[in-house]
Amino acid sequence: MCNMYIKRISFRIITALLVSLTCCKTAYSNGYVSWKMAGANAIQRVSVVTGENIMFYENHIDTLPQYTLAYEMYQNELHINGHLFSTQGGLKAVFPGTGKVFQLDTVAGVVTRVDETYHHGYNFDSYQFLRKDTVYSFGGYGFWMQNNLMTFFSDVRKEWSLYSRAPFFVTMPDLDSRRYQIANYDKVNDLLFILCLGKVYGFDFEKRTWKNYGQVNEEFNDELRYVVHPLSDSTCMLMTGLKTYWLYPAGNEVADITMKNGANLAGNSTPLGFACAYSVQDGMLIPKHSDKVALGYYFDYAEPRIPAAKSIRPLYIEDNGSYQSLLFASFGLFSLLGILATVVIRRRYLKRRGAIFDTIQWEVLERSSNAVLSTEDFNDLLGLHEVSWEVQRRKRSEFIKQLNATAIRQLGQEVLLRERSKEDKRQVLYVLNPRLESALARLL
Repeated sequence: MCNMYIKRISFRIITALLVSLTCCKTAYSNGYVSWKMAGANAIQRVSVVTGENIMFYENHIDTLPQYTLAYEMYQNELHINGHLFSTQGGLKAVFPGTGKVFQLDTVAGVVTRVDETYHHGYNFDSYQFLRKDTVYSFGGYGFWMQNNLMTFFSDVRKEWSLYSRAPFFVTMPDLDSRRYQIANYDKVNDLLFILCLGKVYGFDFEKRTWKNYGQVNEEFNDELRYVVHPLSDSTCMLMTGLKTYWLYPAGNEVADITMKNGANLAGNSTPLGFACAYSVQDGMLIPKHSDKVALGYYFDYAEPRIPAAKSIRPLYIEDNGSYQSLLFASFGLFSLLGILATVVIRRRYLKRRGAIFDTIQWEVLERSSNAVLSTEDFNDLLGLHEVSWEVQRRKRSEFIKQLNATAIRQLGQEVLLRERSKEDKRQVLYVLNPRLESALARLL
């Protein structure tokens, strides 16, 4: 009896120590990724830092053979959880804010680092998703800024590259209660939806264009913290501390589907490094922390109900008459009016010019306003190189006489004057009358 009592006490002490050590070790993430095992309510968790491999069941923990790390452990100091994606090349573990990407071979039990990036630090809490076997990342927080960048990981370059920039500004949110960007990738329509700064934005991958869909419904605009969990290829759940919302952005639909069993998540991770929820058939498995059970956690099953049609509300109000649209329309109208005004003024200007001097006369005046004209310059302007010297002299004289006669009628003075070159007195130069320079400048 005594021995049985001692054994029982010893078991409880060992169990408590195990839980204590586990919780102490996992109070912060150690580069964990986790996934639900098929056919059982069990979660497998692997550390890409230590190779630790543990299976968590509802009533016990199994320590499995460690994963082999195909890299130096010092390279991977990670204190956050990673996102796991099933690609054609196998499982990819991606750690936001770091740029690090790992490949998990679950058969051989090997973890390989596949990226060649340096620490980024700009996109913690970013939304990461898989599109056509490529991992994308949008937004995230870092360097005291909430960014608006969408990047993708290239398996060829083994690096993250910029894909697009959202049409809203980066923000500097309140650190105590910063708003997270709500994001969801719609696989069916190949659209990425972003709820940010009170508006709904969408990115069309086929057209590679952004669109501002409108203002977020005011009833849905005051939630600060959330967890996004996919429900289907087009819908998702937005879980806050007290409420759960069903979202179908492509259809402009949102509904309150708050669950009666209280499965409305408030955080984005658990002390043991689990994800907030794991998809199961017709629902999700939610690991919860508790100090009332032996292992410090338990699994809760939640079955989100399909919202009734009467409960569905618009997610956003379209910006058909928005300030932005009005601004663009006004800009376009003013631009059109500016073009029309320019055309009218130009026509009047040319008509006024033509009433004073003809085209060749204006060309001579424009040339003489910038430089003194020689006899050769005049011959070029009048096209006189192919005629005799005598014809050249006569044509120049007639042109200048007619030009000055017009100037006297319109402006009161001769416009073109003859001067002898100071370097060669035999050479005649033609200069603009300095008294008429200001008057001609307004017309030239």
